[in-house]
Amino acid sequence: MFWTFAAGSCRGHQGLEYRQHVLHPRKEFERASGDKLAIEYGSTTRIKSRVEADEAADLTINERFVLEDLLHQARIANGTLVDIARSPLAFGVRAGGEKRDVSTIEALKQTLLGAESIAQPDASGGAQDGTYFVNLIRYLGIADQVKPKIRLTMGGDAAAQAVASGAAQMGVAQRRNFNTLPGVQMLEPLPDLPGVKFLMVAGVLANAREPNGALAFAKFLASPSAVAVIKAKGMEPYAP
Repeated sequence: MFWTFAAGSCRGHQGLEYRQHVLHPRKEFERASGDKLAIEYGSTTRIKSRVEADEAADLTINERFVLEDLLHQARIANGTLVDIARSPLAFGVRAGGEKRDVSTIEALKQTLLGAESIAQPDASGGAQDGTYFVNLIRYLGIADQVKPKIRLTMGGDAAAQAVASGAAQMGVAQRRNFNTLPGVQMLEPLPDLPGVKFLMVAGVLANAREPNGALAFAKFLASPSAVAVIKAKGMEPYAP
């Protein structure tokens, strides 16, 4: 048995969408390998903190920038990073409401300007989707108009939940946060924006007790065996 830390978006524990991404291929991997997995979940920043605290684990899954920083700290073993999936940005509104156009830069700009409130993951907490959105509204030249509408949340799951509950008219997060949540619908397609897909990566901890099994599981998640699950959860299989 080896321990895995998985992270992606914040809801106290790991967001349901990414949890399912890990758990569904898990049984197939255990049958094929004979290994048993023990998986724990948490927010992007919380999981990073646990790795930095040298908690016992063999593998961690997180966004690329987190793994690169942990590698720089020598907390991830060299040569063990495995790209698993790309997680696209998305905008969501309540199901049954007006589905506004976001298919072009100008349409997206007008939709954001027309929104009464927008739930956004707090960029100061390390949310990459929140950071991207802050830069996006600056790029669109509407930061001053949109900032008063923003309702900060602790992670993407919370932003999606705010939309579902009616606490915010619109939400921005990663597609996997909205994908299986009842009561919300995504505004698609988005225009071709640079950097709009976030890379999810696995890495074997430098102090792993079962490094071979951990690396095998990481490669399994990046294999064709996991493609259907990755797509079903709103992500895209990694392609260079």
